Amino acid sequence: MAATLDRTTITAAAAAESLLVTADDRLAEMITPLAAAADHPLRRVRHPLDAAGRWQTAPLVLVGPDLAPECIACDFPTRAHLLLCTTMSWLGTDADDTSLLWPMAIQMQATGVIALPDADDFLADLFTRTARDTEPAPVLATVAGHGGAGASTLALAAATDAARDGRATVLIDLDHTGGGIDTAAGLAAQAGWRWPSLANATGTLEPERLLAGLPQRSGLHVLGPDPRNPAEVDADAFERILRAARLAADLVVVDLPRTSTKAAVRAAAAARSIAVALGPGTRSWEAARSVTAAYGLHNAHLGVVLRGEADPRPAGVGWDGPREADWFEPPVWGTVPSDRRLPVLLRQGRVPRGRVGRGIRELTTELSRPRSRGDLALTGTGDGREQTGAAR
Repeated sequence: MAATLDRTTITAAAAAESLLVTADDRLAEMITPLAAAADHPLRRVRHPLDAAGRWQTAPLVLVGPDLAPECIACDFPTRAHLLLCTTMSWLGTDADDTSLLWPMAIQMQATGVIALPDADDFLADLFTRTARDTEPAPVLATVAGHGGAGASTLALAAATDAARDGRATVLIDLDHTGGGIDTAAGLAAQAGWRWPSLANATGTLEPERLLAGLPQRSGLHVLGPDPRNPAEVDADAFERILRAARLAADLVVVDLPRTSTKAAVRAAAAARSIAVALGPGTRSWEAARSVTAAYGLHNAHLGVVLRGEADPRPAGVGWDGPREADWFEPPVWGTVPSDRRLPVLLRQGRVPRGRVGRGIRELTTELSRPRSRGDLALTGTGDGREQTGAAR
């Protein structure tokens, strides 16, 4: 079951022991080290009756399929954060085996079913979040709809403003072909981790260690490419680093490349919102069509941010090329006025006051807003039909 993205309390008893209810030693041997690595107390019991006194108060309850029928027979009260845990070897190759899990999970009113070792990262992350009594920080993403649209400036402005507001913020640049977000932030000369050296690191990456190792200033932590060793970011490595960043920070902002990579796709899927930056020009909307089509496949919460004097939708400008099947006309989420001082101020870790500063702050608030399927706007396709954004 996917966790919500708000940094809210999971349980008032986060320091208490979680429960592992199983007589399967193999399953216990797979789960116990994950809890230990996260400094999360875990008590194993071999019979459901031994779990009765802690069933409601434990932060997490993990039940093996071997004792799930007994737990159902005990008729324990409904609770949150109850997982039915198994192993891939237990599932075997017979698809019929998996059908046994869901009836048991439904009867237990479990909040999810996971199989190890495939779910190792998920469970390790859950143990860490529960031990820290926090949920992952929201992820915001920006991408340029066309060349020169200013998506990197938009990402840096949003991240800088959030950091100045007292929120620990990680800004991640996934465009290894660009000039590097640390240069725009005035942090290019500062020592610290960059791509791809950080991606090549092995072992568990502790959230605080990640933040401490990145170039930083006043709550803003930046991860960009190494200009001496440009390389595309590995998707699995990116996901591992993103998990650590979301646990350590209050906000994560990702600057996406216009041409999607595997890492960029994962960032898009994790994002609460994707802002497509459009600059002035009568053909800006047409130029952005392929970008919105590509990223709209992975996140339905995608909208346009107008830079400077960009037109919301230029009147009388038609699309004269083939339509991408997955393209939809995204809503306009906001406008950021032009300000020649903005690049200089951002290199100093500052944001403009007045209209530009308010526009950046309002936009960051809009992008950070929790969204649901009801927020997906119906948008005209231009051919008399109506459709919604691509499902996540």
